[in-house]
Amino acid sequence: MKTEMTLTMERQTSRLPSLSPGSLTRRSLSPARSALTLLTLLLASTLSANIVINELMYDPNGTDTGYEWLELYNNGLSDIDLEGARLLKAGSAYEEVFVFPRFILRAGRYLLLGETNVPNAQFTASLAFQNGGSETDAVRFESADGLYRDTVLYDEPNYYELPDDSGVLGSSFAPDAPQGYALARIMDGWDSNLCGVDFIAEAYPSPGSANPVRIDYGLYWPSLRQEQDSWICGIWVKNLSPISAYLEIPLEFRLDGVSAGTICACNISAGDSLFYENWFAIADEDNHLIEISLDLASDPDQTNNQISLQLYGPELQGPLINEVMYRPATGFQEWIEIWQGSPYRGSYRIEDRAGNGFNFELPDQAGYFVVCASPAQLLSRYPDCPADIVIDVSGWATLNNDGDEVWLLDADGETIDSLSYEADATPPDRSLERYESQGMSLWRACLASTGATPGLVNSSPVEVPPGQSKPVAVYGSPCQARAGEQISVSYQLQDSQNRVDCAVWSRAGQLVRVLADNTLLPHTGVLSWDGRDANGRYVPRGLYYISWTSRGLSNGKEIYKRFSVAMR
Repeated sequence: MKTEMTLTMERQTSRLPSLSPGSLTRRSLSPARSALTLLTLLLASTLSANIVINELMYDPNGTDTGYEWLELYNNGLSDIDLEGARLLKAGSAYEEVFVFPRFILRAGRYLLLGETNVPNAQFTASLAFQNGGSETDAVRFESADGLYRDTVLYDEPNYYELPDDSGVLGSSFAPDAPQGYALARIMDGWDSNLCGVDFIAEAYPSPGSANPVRIDYGLYWPSLRQEQDSWICGIWVKNLSPISAYLEIPLEFRLDGVSAGTICACNISAGDSLFYENWFAIADEDNHLIEISLDLASDPDQTNNQISLQLYGPELQGPLINEVMYRPATGFQEWIEIWQGSPYRGSYRIEDRAGNGFNFELPDQAGYFVVCASPAQLLSRYPDCPADIVIDVSGWATLNNDGDEVWLLDADGETIDSLSYEADATPPDRSLERYESQGMSLWRACLASTGATPGLVNSSPVEVPPGQSKPVAVYGSPCQARAGEQISVSYQLQDSQNRVDCAVWSRAGQLVRVLADNTLLPHTGVLSWDGRDANGRYVPRGLYYISWTSRGLSNGKEIYKRFSVAMR
């Protein structure tokens, strides 16, 4: 067996080009959105060429007092005198924190304002920023004449109706950073005036120096096809971030664990994708594992940077039902996503419990396919879904919201795959998706913020954040459970095996839900609460408590924690 790799570049102008062997293809997933992104970039570079809050530490590890800090950055081309400029903070209302003396902040340079224990700060002040955790808080820089503002709104909901830079009610919010994390712009000086876009919870703060460039690249829509004695593997590399930056990213292909070549993926515009193909000259008919990975250390989401495929095998045999939207939002349609692991053209049928159904065909191609009654409507609702994998069907069999069964049949009427679901298996406008756990295929409500991922890799559960300093931490509060959000209890313990008790309680001390009951858990992982009680009903809006007790089996170390969380 031997492998070989060939790569050529070809520019295409069609929305979804036909792919030739060895081609690297650039395309825009959404031309209108790309134009909007370009306009945003131009506006950000011209209108926002000023002082911005570049990084903010409001909840240091341990005691806050003495260790909070804020970093300013001059993202313009001219030096600026800060004399008379003010720094403000807000919980329920804005109040002044610091007035800057004369100081020339040069273009492209940083200023660090910190409390007494912050090293290398140019100025020292008592900051006492709000820590978030239940509602929106804010920090604002304001010029001496009051005509220019840069505001960081973090956490939500905005109970006190804090305004943004323009003076209107703020509606885009940076995340609530865990203890020890900073809020940092995804690139120095980047300012779209949308805090939810511009900021990330940064595990590796860099006060007074450059922020890591946090651009999220992902691998999507893998494909396999055979041509004579070769297998050709295709993959799309997508820039999921709102910014473009020159990056040279190794894209490695491996065959049975051995490197089969590396391609440099570089300079992908915001929202756009590049297509790569790799040839594997395989002389035998054995099954082989193909792995594809992106090596981008600063990527804020590493879960979409690796994909594995097999030439044959049950996990790639297909087709399989992979995702079902049975409870769409009002005015939208149902749809079903099919995953076909091996290239095979065939005729199939979907039936429900009552025997109603429709027929469709899949092309001689591996990957994701979405069947629905109106492709145009689906693409308008999910613009990231590739247009050429959406299959128009007639005679759609409406699925029941109060529970149903879905059967996938081949041309001979034999069952290939099936699933059943109960009433309220998902919130409205959130799909039911397949996932693997301990070697079993299970189903859950989609965890993605979009509510569904037609044509894309299914969502991944929350993982322990890199650099988490506490053995137990809670994320996701406040939580809107009916929209599919969850509270996550992440743990990173010393012992390899631990007995854990974890439960949710009401403010009145009533047991709401047991998440772990003397359960044997490994040293690291995540427990999730979907906002339901022990009977499967969503709990009312309000404050709840999560209790945690763990004991290591070998070291006997015990940990007791209590966290407050909010449901909204």
